[in-house]
Amino acid sequence: MSIETYLGFDVGTKRTGVAIANNLIAQASGIEVVQHHQDGSTNWEGFDQIINAHDVSLFVVGLPFDQDGKEQEMTFIAKSFARKLEKRYQVKVELIDEYLSSNEAKNQLKYNHYHPNAERSDVDKRSAQLILQTWLNEKRLD
Repeated sequence: MSIETYLGFDVGTKRTGVAIANNLIAQASGIEVVQHHQDGSTNWEGFDQIINAHDVSLFVVGLPFDQDGKEQEMTFIAKSFARKLEKRYQVKVELIDEYLSSNEAKNQLKYNHYHPNAERSDVDKRSAQLILQTWLNEKRLD
């Protein structure tokens, strides 16, 4: 069995959380937060460093929907990011519903005795971890 490495992304306008996992362990870990440029453009150089350090088989990007399951502005931003990611790195992207991943990440960080106003970067990494772990769990059931 060959090892496949996956990267998960919690896309934001200021920062994007990144998580990593592989098919042997199937346990996601938040590894990095990429700060975007002041003008709001994507910091591809930051992603280059992370992606070039790993032999990535697949990207998983979280799609944020509103409470009614409808698309919102961030849904379109995440889809655009996913298209650019796939084109830039020539790696397949899968999209997954990430409804409330940031809220769950905040709750987990509070539970783990982090300050209630946990650093946004901690929340972004944990959100990316939850997105990727959800995908891993669903993939295992297929």
